[in-house]
Amino acid sequence: MALSVALCPVEVIPEKGGRQFRVDGREVAVFRVNGTLFALDGKCPHRGGPLGFGEIVGSRVRCPWHEWSFDLATGACDVEPRAPAHPIPVRVEDGQVVIEIDVPESPNP
Repeated sequence: MALSVALCPVEVIPEKGGRQFRVDGREVAVFRVNGTLFALDGKCPHRGGPLGFGEIVGSRVRCPWHEWSFDLATGACDVEPRAPAHPIPVRVEDGQVVIEIDVPESPNP
């Protein structure tokens, strides 16, 4: 089941930069490049570095810990193709950054 979560006003995400958020126990990184928003898992699959604090280089984010690089749109990794940072659906709604995250369905009682 997907859950829509409003994170912040869109202007909080800097142009050619990112922010890190914790949503339902999960790290989420949101970026803005040329006015377009992107969201990825916030933990680098290599060693858990905070991708939201990474440097934007073109259409990629570079992990601040060990410089693994990920495509902002697809999450594909340059260093290890089998270790992507999974993309998260993101949109602007009423001036707010909104993401769609999967949450486990509760078992029926």
